[in-house]
Amino acid sequence: MALTDVLDEDFWARHTNPWSGYTRLPMGPVLLLGLYRRDWRMVGLTLLYVAINPVLFPEPETKDAWISRSVLGEQLWLEEGHKVFEASPPGALNVLNAVAYFYGLYGAYKRNPQVTALGGGVALTCKLVYLHILVKYYDENAPDRG
Repeated sequence: MALTDVLDEDFWARHTNPWSGYTRLPMGPVLLLGLYRRDWRMVGLTLLYVAINPVLFPEPETKDAWISRSVLGEQLWLEEGHKVFEASPPGALNVLNAVAYFYGLYGAYKRNPQVTALGGGVALTCKLVYLHILVKYYDENAPDRG
């Protein structure tokens, strides 16, 4: 087993912690707020948190939480050869999420509250639907849930 395999397993195991998922979800809107307000400390701390979040928390005792199953679904989806951005519903939602988020970033940069809120709201909605699809995918396709 290669070191990258161990790190990868550790990354996914820790990332299934509900604290990891639920504290990571609001980081998109927080980043938009930091940029909108020109609060570079908020922007920097948000980016740092997003970077360390997946390994900050220990592996949970159980992985039954909705957010945990979304991470397991994403892991399964990617292991089966799917791409983050593809024509399938999860991939297409990621494309829409990215476009909407960049629109929100543009709005925050221009200090346009309507554009910022619209972009951020659509991006967060896409993310939540994406996670929902991955939970269903995991529940229906996980080998141990057969």
